[in-house]
Amino acid sequence: MTPRKDIASSLVLILFSLTFLIYTTRYPLDDWESPGPAVFPLILGGVLLLLAAWQLIRAFLSPKAPNRRGGKESKVKAVKAFLHDNQGEAKVLILTSLLVLYIFMMQWIGFFVSTFLLVILASRLMEAKDWVRPVVLSVGVCLFCYFLFVVWIKLSFPKGILF
Repeated sequence: MTPRKDIASSLVLILFSLTFLIYTTRYPLDDWESPGPAVFPLILGGVLLLLAAWQLIRAFLSPKAPNRRGGKESKVKAVKAFLHDNQGEAKVLILTSLLVLYIFMMQWIGFFVSTFLLVILASRLMEAKDWVRPVVLSVGVCLFCYFLFVVWIKLSFPKGILF
């Protein structure tokens, strides 16, 4: 990431953590012997604030990236080259797209079918060598979710046109 993006992302994280910490004040802390519900969110928000501040400091101390200007074609070529050279980041982008698609498809095709497809595609994205293991894993995840949430806890999931 460029220092400018590091600064922007760290400022967003600082804002998020401060909002999180302010929201945590609604819950009681109680005492050390029996901590209240605000203790864990307070620790989590504090750690996030410290890490974001550290990222901001590192962004200010890092050397500036050269300013490159170019047209739309050069940006497209740069993105293609980046994804080709950094296949791990490309997989993260693909998996993020799959998760967004999963959320939208859950309402149409149902929780279990969309979860089944997501686990298979994510397994294949993580370079599963065959189709048997992703399918078995996917069936296992769906059965686990079914027995845990539907049978035991008695929650309902979005039912789509398929299941």
